[in-house]
Amino acid sequence: MKEEYLSPKYTWLMLAVVLLATLMDGLDGSIVTVANPDIGKTFGVDTATVSWVVSVYFIVLAGSLIFFAKIADNHGVRNVMIAGLVLFTVGSALCGLENGFPVLIASRALQGFGAAMMAATGPMCCVKYLPPQKLAFGLAVITVGSSVGFAIGPGLGGLIVEYLSWHWVFFINIPLGIITILLAAVALPREERLVRTSIDWPGAALLATAIVFGIMAVEMLSYADRRTFSAVSGLACLALLALFAKHEGRTARPLLNLQLFRNLSFSGIFLCLLSINLAYMGLWYLIPFYGEINLGLSSAEIGSFLLVSAVVTACLGMPMARLSDRYGRRQFCIAAAVCTGAAFILSALFASSMSLPLLAVIMFLMGLGWAFVGGPMASWLVEHATGPDRDMASSLINEAYYTGGGIGTALFAALFAVTSGS
Repeated sequence: MKEEYLSPKYTWLMLAVVLLATLMDGLDGSIVTVANPDIGKTFGVDTATVSWVVSVYFIVLAGSLIFFAKIADNHGVRNVMIAGLVLFTVGSALCGLENGFPVLIASRALQGFGAAMMAATGPMCCVKYLPPQKLAFGLAVITVGSSVGFAIGPGLGGLIVEYLSWHWVFFINIPLGIITILLAAVALPREERLVRTSIDWPGAALLATAIVFGIMAVEMLSYADRRTFSAVSGLACLALLALFAKHEGRTARPLLNLQLFRNLSFSGIFLCLLSINLAYMGLWYLIPFYGEINLGLSSAEIGSFLLVSAVVTACLGMPMARLSDRYGRRQFCIAAAVCTGAAFILSALFASSMSLPLLAVIMFLMGLGWAFVGGPMASWLVEHATGPDRDMASSLINEAYYTGGGIGTALFAALFAVTSGS
C-alpha cells in the first residue's frame, strides 16, 4: 500500500496512541514484579510458580509479534492496533479478578497477545504515516514510552500494593486502555485497497515455538537441577529455527522474508538492537540486587536510581532522533554502544567501591545509550529495507527489543546465580 502521510493534527494523535500503547506495555512488564509476593500468598503458590505471572507475558509477546505484524499487513494496522488494545484491556480486567491462579496465568497470556499486537503495529504506524525526515522522531516515541513505563512500574506497583491491593496493578490499565482505544479510533485512518495474502501458519508456529524454547533454555540455566532441560531446550530452539529457515525458503508467501538478513548491514543493525537491549536489561536486573546487598539501599532508593535512566531517555530521546534525521544515523548508533559499554566498564571497575554519585552516572550513561538507540538505530534498520519489507522491518525493531530483553534478563540472572553461589 502506498504511504499516505497524516496531517499534523492526526500525526500528533497517532503518536499519542503509540506513546500510550508502549507506556502501558512497559508499565505492565515491570509493575507486576513487585506484586508477585502478594499474588503468591493469595493463591498459595511458591516463588518459582508465581514467576510465571511475569514469564508467560514476555514469552507470548515475543513468540507472536512477527505473526501479528503479518496479520496487520493483511487486515490493516488500525484494526490490529485497536484489537490489541481491546485484548490487553480485557486481559488486565481478568487478571485483577481473583478467579484462581490458572485463570490469572491464562489472562496474562491474553494480555501478552494484546501487547504483541500493539508492539507489532506501533512501529508500523510510524513507518506508514510519517515522512522519512520524521521517522526517527516517531520511533523515539516508542522508546520513550516503553522506558518510562518500565521505570515507573516498580515504584508505582509498590505504592499500589502497600495502600490498595495487588489487583490494582492490573486494574490501572483499564482507564488507560479505554482512552487509547478511543484515540486510536479517531487518529488511525481506515486502510483501503488492502492486498490480502495467505498466512504462513506453519512458519508462525515454528518461529513462536523456537522463541519459547530459546528463552526457556536461558531461563533454566539459573537452576542446577534443570540444566539438562536447558540444554534440550536450546537444541530444540536451534532445530526449530533450522526448520523455520528451510520452510520459509520453500513457501511462496513466507511469514518473514529471510532475504532481509542477507543484507549484512540490516543483520548487523538488528543484532546491535538486540545486543544493546540484552545488555541494558541485564544491568537493569542486577542493579536492584547490587543496591540492596552491597549498598544497603531501600526499594524506593533503588527505584530512584532506575528512574534516572528513564528520565534521561525521555528527555533526550526525541532531540537525538531529530538530530539523527538531520545529520544521519551512524554516529548516534556508535555513541549508543560507547555509552552502554562505558556503563559496564564503570560497573566492573568500581563494583567493590561504588559511590552513589557514580551509580547515578552509570544509570545516566545507560539512559543516554537508549536515547541514541530508540530513534536513530531503529530508523536505520527500517531504512535498510525496501518496499513491503519496510513494515516487517519496523516490527523486527520490537522483536529485537523483547527477545534481547528476555534473553538478557534470563542470562544475567543465570550468571548471577552461578557466580554468586546464591
